[in-house]
Amino acid sequence: MASTEEYPAGFLRQSKQGLINSVSAVFIVLEVICVALRFASKQAGRLKLGWDDALMVLGLVFCIADAAATMADVKYGGIGLHEARVRQIDPQMMVTWGKFIIIIPLLYFTTVVPPKLAILHLYLSIFTHKALRYTCYGTGAVILLNWIAVIIAGLLSCQPLSYFWTQQGHCIDINAWLRWGGFANILTDVVMLILPIPVIWNLHASIRLRLGILITFLLGSLGLISSIIRFWEFYVTDSQGDKTWAASTLVIWAVIEGGIYLIAACLPTYRPLMKLAWRKARTRRGQTGDFRQTHTEPGGSQVKHTPKLPWVDGSTDEEDALRLVTLGSHQHSDIGPGKIIVDHEFSVH
Repeated sequence: MASTEEYPAGFLRQSKQGLINSVSAVFIVLEVICVALRFASKQAGRLKLGWDDALMVLGLVFCIADAAATMADVKYGGIGLHEARVRQIDPQMMVTWGKFIIIIPLLYFTTVVPPKLAILHLYLSIFTHKALRYTCYGTGAVILLNWIAVIIAGLLSCQPLSYFWTQQGHCIDINAWLRWGGFANILTDVVMLILPIPVIWNLHASIRLRLGILITFLLGSLGLISSIIRFWEFYVTDSQGDKTWAASTLVIWAVIEGGIYLIAACLPTYRPLMKLAWRKARTRRGQTGDFRQTHTEPGGSQVKHTPKLPWVDGSTDEEDALRLVTLGSHQHSDIGPGKIIVDHEFSVH
């Protein structure tokens, strides 16, 4: 083992462990909140639960497991410290690190699958055109097949798997496995980003309604950004160099990417909750005081009016609401699946 004098001053004191733990903890909290809000929104809109909700719960479990394993690796495997420092503290920690370095990538590759399938489920509940539906099924098949291939490659990456902590045996190119195993995420994200655009733009509705629906769908593709950044970080990082230090960046972006996919898949379902919150806010304003603006009409008379916020509440406009989830059996029973439903609500004051 090299002596500490061979390293620059302060080198062995460098640490990313605080950052890793902070990112992991923050995303666990955000993921739990976002999934809880998803179910609250469905309850507010009196909407039936579906397979997409089961997928989101499964995705939440895997995301929490990934973040928890990462935090455990910080404590017991020394990830976030330079390898030389870890060996100084306790060489046995490298054995623990070697075991976690198998578990964490397998969890990461799994975290992105349920949220993406949930978004495809949303598309299938709306699209009626056969070509678009076949594209959804094909994209889902690519996601699942890529996941299966990556998991098998990971389990067979080293013979025996104990090579990760004993350095006895042989391995495939681990860097290539980590880099390219998630590349299919980028390709399928691009397809899922483009897929709804022509359908939405051809709707017989106002431009504002079409833009609003389009933005709602695009929220589900935010994972593309994190996926590209994660791919670049994996591409420029040598995971087999200063192992515990190099893995720091990789596990951070793995936690972020899985979390962003989960959060992004929840965002399109929040419309009913936003409408409920806005209605309650309007009611509270009416009870606690008059917050209407006043302007002067020609002739000197003053008229009060309530400011209109169409991006928050469109209940008096054509752009009222888009049902982006499966309708309950008690609502619109005469409307079959695969339809875009624009809900109108009218109130008299």
